[in-house]
Amino acid sequence: MQRLCVGLLAGLLWLAVWPGQPVSAATQSAEPGRLALIERRGVVRVGVKIDYPPWGMVAPDTRIIGLEADLAADLAARLGVELELQAVTTANRLQRLQQGMVDVVIATLSDTPARRRMVDMLEPHYYASGVSLLHHQVISVAGWESLRGRPVCLTEGAYFNRKLVERYGIRPLVFPGTRDTLMALRDGRCVGWAYDETALLPLLQTAELAEYRLLDDSVFTTPWAVAVARGEGETALGQQVAEIVADWHRQGLLNELQAAWQLPPNTFLQRQQERWSVRDSAGDWRCQPGQLDLIAAGCAEHVVSAEDAEARYPVPPWLETLQGFSGLQLAALADPFNQSRLLGGLWLTLVVAGFAVIGSLLTGVLFAICESLLRGGPVTGLLQRLVRGFIALARMTPPILQLYIVFFGLGGLLLSGIGWSPSGALVAVLVFSCYAGATNAALLAPVLSQLRQEQPYWSLRQLLAAAIERSYEGLVSTLVNIVKAAGMASTIAVPEIISVVNTLIAEGANATGLMTLLLLFYFGFVLLIMALLRLAMGGVLRCLR
Repeated sequence: MQRLCVGLLAGLLWLAVWPGQPVSAATQSAEPGRLALIERRGVVRVGVKIDYPPWGMVAPDTRIIGLEADLAADLAARLGVELELQAVTTANRLQRLQQGMVDVVIATLSDTPARRRMVDMLEPHYYASGVSLLHHQVISVAGWESLRGRPVCLTEGAYFNRKLVERYGIRPLVFPGTRDTLMALRDGRCVGWAYDETALLPLLQTAELAEYRLLDDSVFTTPWAVAVARGEGETALGQQVAEIVADWHRQGLLNELQAAWQLPPNTFLQRQQERWSVRDSAGDWRCQPGQLDLIAAGCAEHVVSAEDAEARYPVPPWLETLQGFSGLQLAALADPFNQSRLLGGLWLTLVVAGFAVIGSLLTGVLFAICESLLRGGPVTGLLQRLVRGFIALARMTPPILQLYIVFFGLGGLLLSGIGWSPSGALVAVLVFSCYAGATNAALLAPVLSQLRQEQPYWSLRQLLAAAIERSYEGLVSTLVNIVKAAGMASTIAVPEIISVVNTLIAEGANATGLMTLLLLFYFGFVLLIMALLRLAMGGVLRCLR
C-alpha cells in the first residue's frame, strides 16, 4: 500500500511539472488563430458576469442579460456568427479564457499589469471606473484612511483588494461572490463593502439598501478592456474585436446602452466618443486601434504597462533552489505580501482542521454515549431523542449549508441582538466538529450498543475502548474528510490555503506551481493527521483500558 501511494504521488507530480513537448516557432506560425475556429464553429463564446447588475445578470427566464451581454450580441453580429454567453466570475474569468472555454471576455475586466501577463487586453478601453465603499449611514467613515485596522468586506478576485490592504491597512473579509459579500455587509460584519462603484451605485436604488451610502471619493480609477487569450491580441480575432470596440465609441453605442440600462453618465465614455470620432484631413479616423502610442496620439488617457511587478522582489536563493529542483515557477512567492498570505492560509487551515478533528472526536464520543448507553426515566429518554435528531440533522445537512446557516443566519441574529457574533474561523470549527461528530457518533453508537449486550458488566471505559478500536478505520476516514473539507470555510471569509492559492492565481501567479504545492501540502497534512490519530488512539485506548 505504501509503495502504491508513493507511486501515485510521483505520477501526479510528474504530470504537474512535466512541460510537455515544446512547440516550434514554425508550428506556432502555422496555427490559424482563434478567429478561424470561431468561424468554423459558427459561434463565438463570450464570458460575461451574472452577479454584476446591470452589466450582467440572470433574467427571470434564466437568460443572461445586461449591458455587457448586449455588447457581446453586437460583437457576434459584427463577426457574422451566433452568440453563446457563458457565465464567469471575478475569480475565474481569466482562467476560463486561458483554458479556451471562452473566446472573448467582456466582464467588467479592469486593465492591470498583472492581468496583461495572463491574457491580451485590447485597446481602446470601453469603460473606466473606480473603487468606492458602500456603508450604512449610521457608520462613521470619514475617508479611506479612517478604515485602517477596521473590517472591510471584499469580493474574491478583485484586482484592488491587495491595494486596499497595502495602502489603507484595512482588515479584509474576502467572500467568494458578490451575493455573499452583500449578505455579510447587511449582517453588519464589516464597516462597508469596497467594490467597483459601477456595481455599487445601482444597489442604492433598492429598498433593502435605502439607508446605505457611498463614500464621497473613489480610488484606483482603472479602464476596462475586452480580453482575448494570450497571443490572440495580434491575430485577426484581436484586431477585429479592437476595431469593433473603437466603432462602439464612434457610434455612441456605449453611451446609448449606458442610458438604456439607467446608469449615470460617464465622463470617460464622453471623452472617448469625442476622441475616436475625429477624422484627419484625408477623411480617415485619426484614432486607430493598433497605434503604437494611443496616449501620445491623444486617443487614450490611461497608461497600462505590462511590465512584471514581481521583478521588484528578487528571488531569494532558497526559492531559486526550489524552482530548480522542482521545475515549478514560484516567483510569486518572492513577494513578501504573497508569502504572508500563503503562510497565513497554511496556518489557518491547520488550526481549523486541527480543532475540528479534536472537536469531532469529543462530540462523537459524547453523542454516542447519550445515544446508546443511557437508560432510565423520561428525562433520559427525551435526551436520547434529542441526540438522535441532532445526529440525523447534522449528518444529512451538507456542511456548506450549515456554514451559511450558522454564519449568516444565527450569526446575524446574534449580531443584531447582542452586538456579537462568532468569527468565521470559530463557526467553521463548530460546524465541522458537529458534522463529523455526528458521523463519528453514528459509527460508535451501534458498536457500543452491541458491546453492552455482549459484555453487560464492562465499565464505560472498557466499552469505549473496544468501540473505538472496532470503529478505528471509519473514524479515521471521517476525520480525513474533515481535513479536506476545511476549504469550504472560504465561503464565510476564512482565508484558508485553497482560497489564498485561488486568489494568487487570479492575480497572475503560476497555477501549476501553486497547485502542486497545494497537492503536496494536503497529501502531507493528511498523512500527518493519520499518524497523529494512530498515536492518539493508542494513547486513548491505553488510558481507557
